[in-house]
Amino acid sequence: MIKIKYHYTDDFRRKGFTIKGHADYAPIGEDIVCAAVTSNSIGLINSLDAIVKVKFDSVIGQEGFIECLVNEESLNEKTDLLLEHFELTMKSIKKDYPNNIKILKK
Repeated sequence: MIKIKYHYTDDFRRKGFTIKGHADYAPIGEDIVCAAVTSNSIGLINSLDAIVKVKFDSVIGQEGFIECLVNEESLNEKTDLLLEHFELTMKSIKKDYPNNIKILKK
């Protein structure tokens, strides 16, 4: 199961996420749930970097683990929009594949 944990500032502003695990929906290379989560998370990280030009506290991409934490000084309306979009996308994927994704909030 993929576990997604969202991270917030003390003022409840979105600042990033941590993704752990595997969906186990299908064999490696055929798992559409894993592909959807991974491609959306990498797309978000690339957009935060190239379009918004944020500073990151952490960006990690490893087998079964992706983390993105935006430095709080870089948070703005654009980061809010992108992070909210990501959260809504993950919620939509979870709705379709509830046995493969668990969403946590921190």
